[in-house]
Amino acid sequence: MGKNDNVENWAVLRAQQILMREGMDLAVSARDANTGAVRAKGKLLAMAIAASLMEASAASVRAEAAS
Repeated sequence: MGKNDNVENWAVLRAQQILMREGMDLAVSARDANTGAVRAKGKLLAMAIAASLMEASAASVRAEAAS
């Protein structure tokens, strides 16, 4: 398993985790037609995605420094 496979596996796992948590909460809020909750849950989803991108970037920097 190469470096790209590790990155791809990590990205798929993180996407699944985010979707199961924040995505499901957003879907339930939309189903309930709760516009305030949809807005809040959408923001949480966006924040989770941003956090995972920052995590990936930090890991990339650490990997470069270790090489």
